[in-house]
Amino acid sequence: MFIRSDGLLVKRTRTGRDLRREAEMMVYLSGHGIPVPRVHEATADELVMQYVPGPRMSEEIGRKPWLAGQLGRDLAELHHCLDVIPAPGFLSGEGDLLHLDLHPGNVVLGPEGPVVLDWACATKGDRRLDVALSWVSLAVARLAPVKKLTRWRFLKAFMANVDPKAREAIPEAARIRLERHDRDPVERAALQKLMDPDRH
Repeated sequence: MFIRSDGLLVKRTRTGRDLRREAEMMVYLSGHGIPVPRVHEATADELVMQYVPGPRMSEEIGRKPWLAGQLGRDLAELHHCLDVIPAPGFLSGEGDLLHLDLHPGNVVLGPEGPVVLDWACATKGDRRLDVALSWVSLAVARLAPVKKLTRWRFLKAFMANVDPKAREAIPEAARIRLERHDRDPVERAALQKLMDPDRH
């Protein structure tokens, strides 16, 4: 990705994936009040969108650990916004709208509030799975010991403000994360533990 001379952000595909689907998703979400970058134009291999200045939520957690609880609640609120949006007909599957990768690294804290990025994996399914994926992505991240308390505060606030039944989806969320990309041995072991339903 890069910023053009006119200030717009350009995203180009590296895998051959058609970016017009993600653009269509973002336009749909914007029409339903979900904070996403405004789409300017899209082709199969290039998506031009609004550049939203600001730190990622993950960066803010690291720089301002005292805000961990509030940021956890902010991420939960983004999930609540998605809870009430009907899934568009052009998405595959059945059920409600899922982002599938809504973690602090995909949220920009812009001038007008949090903005959700990267809708490439959006699909339909159980909303509790989307919440569980957010939890898992941060729970298994490798952090310096000094940052683990901050993570705990973030996750505690996050889970206190979402559907408690999302915990039941953690094993499936761990399986999805494990299969999606190559993982280092430490994260792989952590995910395999989370896949055991008796631990939740």
